[in-house]
Amino acid sequence: MRSDRQTSGPRGWQGRSPESWGAELGVPLLELHDELPSTSDRLRELAQRGTPAFTVVVADTQSKGRGRMGREWHSPPGSGLWMSVLVRDVPERFSGILPLAVGVAVARALERMTADSVALKWPNDILIGDRKVAGILCETVGEPGEGVIVGIGVNLRPPEGGLPPELAPGVAFLEGVSGLPVAEPAVARLLLGELGRWVRPVPERLEGRLLAEWEARDCLRGRLVILDGGASGTARGLRADGALVVTLADGREVDVRAGGVRLAGVGRSPALHGAIAPRYGTGGE
Repeated sequence: MRSDRQTSGPRGWQGRSPESWGAELGVPLLELHDELPSTSDRLRELAQRGTPAFTVVVADTQSKGRGRMGREWHSPPGSGLWMSVLVRDVPERFSGILPLAVGVAVARALERMTADSVALKWPNDILIGDRKVAGILCETVGEPGEGVIVGIGVNLRPPEGGLPPELAPGVAFLEGVSGLPVAEPAVARLLLGELGRWVRPVPERLEGRLLAEWEARDCLRGRLVILDGGASGTARGLRADGALVVTLADGREVDVRAGGVRLAGVGRSPALHGAIAPRYGTGGE
């Protein structure tokens, strides 16, 4: 007889088997690890073996977690939800829209757990106030269109010993802003529910309801930004293909499709300065 008990595993997941949690979350396969180099690297191994869509890998800590441009994603034990989800059948021409849909899904999920406004910073940061509470990284796997690994990191609580001084000023923790303890499985349940709504199927364009959801949380629009190459200008919103539109200081308009941008601290954003993003109850829609 197979036991439903699990005596070890990531914080918040103990006491039940991965199979039991997976059934509750509605995913075909869930792996729970105390530690991994990277949840996305482990999921890549599973994807290459043919694991189905919405296979999920979770770890309590990652020794080689990463963000965009190869940057390290600090993921100490007991401090966050470090999770990767496999999305299958992503046409290559829609790949620029997928991270935006995931961002909306993550923002909506976190809004169910805090009264604070949740903002989106193109292309993959989720903010509360002006601090990063979560991030996403989408990486292709296999042949073009075969699948995308969606890595999601959510900061839940400060780690023991605190954060490195260079990171602390820019990080928010969900428990800190909500004022309540947060259970990892509860966050995963909300995230997976929203992902199912927004990436099944993957949207073809940033339009309609997806565009409205993004614009309600866009923390760049109307603000001065600095591009990776050093040029600066004012962010004007997003194109239907997901490109960021920036009006440079000389009046030229450019579409940014790769790299990132930094806020220069000038201007006001509806998402960060008083606008209220849509709110949703904890029940289904």
